[in-house]
Amino acid sequence: MKVFRAMLGTSFKTYVRNRSAVFFGVLFPLILMTLIGLAFGRSDSLTFTVSVVDEGNAQLTRPLIEGLRRVPVFKIIEESKDRALAQMRRGDRALVVVIPASGGTLEAYIDSSREQTSRTALLILERFVAEANLRIAGSPELLRVTESAVAGRRVKFFDFLMPGILAMTIAQTGLLSVSTVVAQMRERLVLKRVMATPVSPLAFLGGLVGRFSLVQLLQAAIIFLVATVVFGAHTQGSLVDLAVLALVGAVAFFGIGFAISTVSKTSESANLLGSLVNFPMMFLAGTFWPREFMPEGIRPVIAYLPLSPLVDAMRGVGASGEPLAHYLWAVGYLLALTVGAFAVAVRRFRWE
Repeated sequence: MKVFRAMLGTSFKTYVRNRSAVFFGVLFPLILMTLIGLAFGRSDSLTFTVSVVDEGNAQLTRPLIEGLRRVPVFKIIEESKDRALAQMRRGDRALVVVIPASGGTLEAYIDSSREQTSRTALLILERFVAEANLRIAGSPELLRVTESAVAGRRVKFFDFLMPGILAMTIAQTGLLSVSTVVAQMRERLVLKRVMATPVSPLAFLGGLVGRFSLVQLLQAAIIFLVATVVFGAHTQGSLVDLAVLALVGAVAFFGIGFAISTVSKTSESANLLGSLVNFPMMFLAGTFWPREFMPEGIRPVIAYLPLSPLVDAMRGVGASGEPLAHYLWAVGYLLALTVGAFAVAVRRFRWE
């Protein structure tokens, strides 16, 4: 245990003295969050997510939904009324439109906590209905819209952005720092020299795991505090659940970075391979914007990227206030990746 603590302390001091590691681990995510927030953070949402509830009016529903899908600023989701209103209370719907089983009166629910956004979406809906009436029958009274209010949770852009930045930071440290440092140690014969000392190899590797896990959690804590204090981001869910997800993600991406280091002969190739994995995933996994913005054909593939379940879970807990129990599938997937990555790393690891 004494060797483990010494190794942990030495590794941590080495990290703090590495200005490049500190910049990319802490300052770079903060700068990125600032720039994205300044660019997009002034509006409550990037588009209007509208739920449409079909209560059995087959004659009216299909043409109406197809018409609404052609409204450029609407993202239409068909679902039940209970689910749609639940999503609105979470802050995930700007408008809920209920198509009745009979009659032409559409019931529109707006989010009273985001009244400006919801009313803008409602005005667009009313304009659409007015134009549809004229096209269908030349009458302004064929379809009507009635309004109801639902108190939803107000989700600001930084509330949405912060969990993605946290997940990205955890992944970046594992994929870039871990893979490069381990490859450098092998390249400089540090690993070989360890075998000639009384230090247990298990304690040495345990110190590395502890160091990088601690660094990842520290980086996440700094980003969380800055996002909360400086940018006013709010966390709706449990901080304990977020910490658990951060720890699971840290270990998972440490394992992936460790595995990358075993297939790289030099630190440069390890950094290159880590970057090839990290940067496409950073932009595809929903870190900065919803994955629904991506082409529909690649979404099933994106869902299996290692970063995607971590982003989904941290955003669900942090921005939507959902319990960790709703994301056990994400935790299980990350743990399976951890086991697989460490299995590859152990099989291929060489001290020389």
